[in-house]
Amino acid sequence: MSKIQPNIRHSLLKLCGQQRQFVAGQVFSHSNRNGWRRQLSSSSPKTNGDEDWRYHRGYWIPFAQFGPTRKLKIYTKPPSTQDRARVAKVDKWVYSVTVLCAISGTLYFALADSPTELQIFNAPRFTPFTIVAKEAVSTTGIILTVRPEKSAGFMEDPYTKEWKIGTWSVEFKQPQLQIARSYTPLPPSSPSLDSQTRNGDLRFLIRKEEGGEVSNYLANLPVGGRVELRGPHTGNEIPGHVTDVLFLAGGTGIAPAMQVAYTLLETGSFPSARMHILWANRRKEDCIATGKIVRELESLQKQHPDNFMIDYLVDEEGTIMDQKRISSLTKNNSPGKSGSVTTRIDSKLLFISGPEGFVKFLAGPKKWEDGKETQGELGGLLKRLGLRDWKIWKL
Repeated sequence: MSKIQPNIRHSLLKLCGQQRQFVAGQVFSHSNRNGWRRQLSSSSPKTNGDEDWRYHRGYWIPFAQFGPTRKLKIYTKPPSTQDRARVAKVDKWVYSVTVLCAISGTLYFALADSPTELQIFNAPRFTPFTIVAKEAVSTTGIILTVRPEKSAGFMEDPYTKEWKIGTWSVEFKQPQLQIARSYTPLPPSSPSLDSQTRNGDLRFLIRKEEGGEVSNYLANLPVGGRVELRGPHTGNEIPGHVTDVLFLAGGTGIAPAMQVAYTLLETGSFPSARMHILWANRRKEDCIATGKIVRELESLQKQHPDNFMIDYLVDEEGTIMDQKRISSLTKNNSPGKSGSVTTRIDSKLLFISGPEGFVKFLAGPKKWEDGKETQGELGGLLKRLGLRDWKIWKL
């Protein structure tokens, strides 16, 4: 059976809306300009529920039940039973493929739009977050909770990968000054201590400092305010064979200490590791027993009494981080090492985190080399202790 491929779209469009008149079993329509014109009509009854064959200007055209008219398959003779069956089969195949593509596309875009870690951060761009909570923990410190704009649908913590590594941070942007500063997220708190946070939320310990462009900007923003974050930036990866961790934290340096504690004790990757934190503050109010940070630390200690300890040191009370206290926890009197070289001392890690003066006093200053901040030489109080069996990290 011969087939031709004329362009009938123009004729079909003209037929829409024209007046119809039946003549001798055929359908005609009247055109003021072109006179009588034969219109599309059903010249034979349907023999298949999937097809409707129509006759137009000497051509037999199969109309699909699903989708547009097949412009490329018309016949000059009445269709046979085989023609009808073949067209019906193709129509079913087209229908099945179209439905499958539609379902696949729907699933693709549904999964693409579902919140994941990659949708939260899109480096190097900044990602918008909304402040959902602010809680004062002292006269100068607050806990800031922020939530990504695409926050619905997180079945699990989207930052699980970062929590298993060790320390990590994100950058906050100060839009007026167009500068950014890195801040360390606090680990997720237990539902008994905080039932308002959701998967995808991030919490930060912010302390207002004199002249602090970003810290003061964040502290002054209201709940519902918008902030922009960039990251995440991974820091120090904890080796799998670590046995002991001593963390010397000053002020807001407790945030990375809590990160390390969470990695060691809550991820299940370090079942036998032990950790001890010395947290130093200038004033008692910075670590009072009713503070949220302290409640979370005490809860962690109750859950892991054999693997976690913390001592609170307050300058105004005379409890300071001195050589005797650190020596009693390290019990070593041999030369120390500092840096990222992998040696046998990786099983014992000593972290120092806090204000620049705090880090310098304990371990000497960090150093800028080739545009990057490096560990520098070990100095300060720890150098005098001579800790050969401990790998020391300045944060």
